[in-house]
Amino acid sequence: MAGCQFWVEIKGIESETGLGTISLAPSLEENCSCGNVRKFASFGETLPVGMKSFLHKHEVWLFLILLVLVNAVFVTSVVEGVIPEKFYSLGRFFLLGALLFGLVFCLRGFSGVWDILRPMIEWRRSIWLYAFALLWTLALCLIVLIGKGVITGRFLTTQDLVPGIKSLPSLMPILLVSSFIGEMVWISYAVRKLSKTFTHYVSALIVGFFWTLWWLPMVVHNYGIIPNLPFVALLINQMGIAAMCAFVYYHTKSGLLVLIMQIVFNATILIFPVTPNEGGPLTYWAFAITYFIAATLLFFGFGPNPLHGSDKFGRMQTS
Repeated sequence: MAGCQFWVEIKGIESETGLGTISLAPSLEENCSCGNVRKFASFGETLPVGMKSFLHKHEVWLFLILLVLVNAVFVTSVVEGVIPEKFYSLGRFFLLGALLFGLVFCLRGFSGVWDILRPMIEWRRSIWLYAFALLWTLALCLIVLIGKGVITGRFLTTQDLVPGIKSLPSLMPILLVSSFIGEMVWISYAVRKLSKTFTHYVSALIVGFFWTLWWLPMVVHNYGIIPNLPFVALLINQMGIAAMCAFVYYHTKSGLLVLIMQIVFNATILIFPVTPNEGGPLTYWAFAITYFIAATLLFFGFGPNPLHGSDKFGRMQTS
């Protein structure tokens, strides 16, 4: 085949339906006569069989442990002045993404990277699912704040929203980057990987736990985040977020819908006074518990197993 410069073979792309391996241009190497054929192999393919098997089996655990340790070192280095502060805001998320894609590329090559990115192009879903992703967090915020108003006699006013609305434009780059990388790291990768061993709900709780550990250095130093976050309430909140994202992904297979839900969540808690410094610690506790219970109830009501055997939500969105 004259003019051939290189050949890239992608192996091991597993579809959602388990159709197995896809190999691109498998016969090109033997048919090419130009002599310029180069086959790219991932680092994982060069390892001894025993080590390769171990790393593939425990890949997700290795990543989760590494991300906690690497972020702790990064945040502490920024706090201590070793790393300039200007690298903190976006740097922690770029580091998170670089760690994921670096590890996956080394072990599984381009096919592993594409497997993480692929859910982002799944966009042909019902308009009602997009409405759900846009309104879910807002609805829960309003329920909590209305409940607070009934108990305390002080209801939400437009003035309560002004500080958050004013700060939102300046925080938008961080909000978008954190949501985009967060969806790929925690849901497209971690939840999907863990759900091959555990149920989707348990996988989400495990991810929520490690997600909280990722936040831990920032909470301990009270640096660069929402101030004075109660750690246990944060844990409940993160497990609720992970469960909600896992629920949406399971029933839609769309990373884009999860991304939209994450963007709305991050924007909503910045605008509405449910954080400890804006609404008080008890309000944040109420919001975290409400979010977690609501996500769990969706699993109870619509599945998947083991909380419920049916898949009502999935049938609704595919009909």
